[in-house]
Amino acid sequence: MLRDLLENASILEIVATFVALGLIVASILCLVYIIIGGITFILSAGNEEKIKKAVHTIRFSIIGLFVAFLAFFIVAFLARLLDIPFDLNFSLIVDLMSEILSSLE
Repeated sequence: MLRDLLENASILEIVATFVALGLIVASILCLVYIIIGGITFILSAGNEEKIKKAVHTIRFSIIGLFVAFLAFFIVAFLARLLDIPFDLNFSLIVDLMSEILSSLE
């Protein structure tokens, strides 16, 4: 799909795909940092500084994910508002995720 996209697609389709890939990367990074923050919290052994660092890691990863989704919705809204034929929806993200996961096998 990505090779076909880069060879035959318009600029708007390529940009929409990279925005969707950015949202996928942001979601994966958020999950990784939540896990890291949880492990740091568990291994803190009551140390207040480590607990505070773990809570900040979890909090900022969730805020980052919220900002990424907010940016996604703002771009999609502005594209519809300005009548730009920008095909940006969750089905594109799901298709990209399934293609990425199938290529890893």
